[in-house]
Amino acid sequence: MTPIRPDTPPDTLRPSRRARPAAAIAVVAALAAACSSTAVPPSGEAHTAPAGAPSAYGAPPAAAPAATQAAQAASRAFSAQVDAATSAFGSAVGRLQADVTSGDTAAARSDELAAQAGFDAFRVLESGNAVNGATLDEQSTDVGAQESFGGLHAIERDLWTSGPLAADVSGLAGQAPVAQFLLGRERLGPEAVGVVAVDQLNWITDDALPVSQERYSHLGLVDVAATEQAAHQTFTDILPLAEDVDPALASTVAGQFTVLDGEVAALGDPATVPDTSVAPAARLAVSRQLDATAATLARLAATLTPYGTRGAPS
Repeated sequence: MTPIRPDTPPDTLRPSRRARPAAAIAVVAALAAACSSTAVPPSGEAHTAPAGAPSAYGAPPAAAPAATQAAQAASRAFSAQVDAATSAFGSAVGRLQADVTSGDTAAARSDELAAQAGFDAFRVLESGNAVNGATLDEQSTDVGAQESFGGLHAIERDLWTSGPLAADVSGLAGQAPVAQFLLGRERLGPEAVGVVAVDQLNWITDDALPVSQERYSHLGLVDVAATEQAAHQTFTDILPLAEDVDPALASTVAGQFTVLDGEVAALGDPATVPDTSVAPAARLAVSRQLDATAATLARLAATLTPYGTRGAPS
């Protein structure tokens, strides 16, 4: 078997799914906005609901009141998760700006990594907003000839090599509240939340593991660890409902995440382990576990389609 280098293109590791996040976010948006067809429970069984109760998915859901309450709880839990992530991101950016003002490079590097981890927790939601996402986390290779390079990776370059650090940090500080405001309005149903978790896992496999996203600090594990943790938390948000709908499948996914947590942790400390220190065999093992977990989680998310939130505020 050919060893997988840290800079191996994604298509040498596995078939690329780079188009998936944007498409999946479109699905998320469609689900969140509601569709016009009547949902049918995957089991084909009839569930009762209060007559005329509206659904986030269109027609009255074929879900019992208890399941509807669990669906509402899942939506609220995910909203709280996103709020916490954007708040952590904003706080890290604030500390980063203070570090730069005081000239503390070591603290600035630490807080830049913290800000990156915060962004990773809501990255797949930002992929639906190309302008804001690029402003926060674009790569230098994504910048056109007449465009300026900014965001987290510009600051990474400034801190680990050289660049206009104060100006780049100021630009990011101006965008952080925008991200927090926009994502604070997200209201997703249970299946859509499950799709987010699947996309988080797929992004690691397709992008973060094959080619380090941290091209100046060479600490790409920060993206791997933070995104995996976010995916696990996203799954946890829908777990109570999933355990009611398909307990066996929910248990399988929970077990897969336990294994995945251990394998990612075994890669080392994200803040100190350089990309070149991660063995190709370890990368392959984690990629396989990510793939297996994402596949099972996608099946589980599909079973949650009938369980809308009855239009209740999240």
